[in-house]
Amino acid sequence: MKKHIPNTLTLCNLLSGCAGVVFATRGNFSAVLVCLIFSELFDFFDGFSARALGAYSDIGKELDSLADLVSFGLCPSMCLFAWYGIAHPEIPLLRWFPFLITAASALRLAKFNIDTRQTSSFLGLATSGCALLLTPLAVYSFYTEGFLHILMGTVWFIPVLTLVFSFLLVCEFPMFSLKKMTGVLKAFIVGSVVLVIACVIREIKGPWYVTVSLSIFLILVYYLVLNLATLKRK
Repeated sequence: MKKHIPNTLTLCNLLSGCAGVVFATRGNFSAVLVCLIFSELFDFFDGFSARALGAYSDIGKELDSLADLVSFGLCPSMCLFAWYGIAHPEIPLLRWFPFLITAASALRLAKFNIDTRQTSSFLGLATSGCALLLTPLAVYSFYTEGFLHILMGTVWFIPVLTLVFSFLLVCEFPMFSLKKMTGVLKAFIVGSVVLVIACVIREIKGPWYVTVSLSIFLILVYYLVLNLATLKRK
C-alpha cells in the first residue's frame, strides 16, 4: 500500500487545485487561497513521502506535473482572469491574457521532467513559486482598498504581469535554492522569513486571508530579491 501514498497525495493536490479554479470563477478569492495552501502542502508531502518510503515511479512523476499544472498554472490564471473581468468587464479580450501563465507552466513542467540540470537549483521560476506570488497578490489586492488594489485594477497591469511571469517560468535564469545552502545560512533565511511574518501579522488588522495573503506575497518577494542579490547570471 505504501507505494500508493505519494500518488494519493498528488491527486489531493490536483483536487484542491480544481476546487480553487471553481472558487475563482465565482470570485471567492479567500477560498482560492485556502485551496492553494492545501495544494502546496500536498505537493510538499507527496515528494516527502516518496523519498521516505522509496516509492518513486514514472507514473508518479508524470502525475505530479499534471497536478501542478492545474493547481499552480491554471488556478492563478483563473484568479487573474476573474479579477480582470470584475475590474474591466468592458474589455473582454485582454482578460484572456492570464492564461499565458497556464501555457508557460505547461512548457516549464514538460522541460523540467527531462532536464537533468535542476537537481540542486532551479532554472527559471518554479510553478509553485509563481502561484504563491500571483494568487496571494490577487487575494490581498481584491479585499483591500490601497495601492495594490488600484494598481491591479488598471487596464494594463494584469496583462503586463502575465507576460513578466510567463517569461520567468520559461527562462533559464538560475534561481535561488536552499538545497546548496549551509546550515547557518539556512537558519538566517528561515529567521528572516519568520521575522517578516511576525511584522506583518503585528501591523495588519483585518480578515485572516488578508494577513496570510500579504505574508506569503512578501516572503516570495523576499525570495526573488535574495535570488537577484546572491546569484551570478550566466
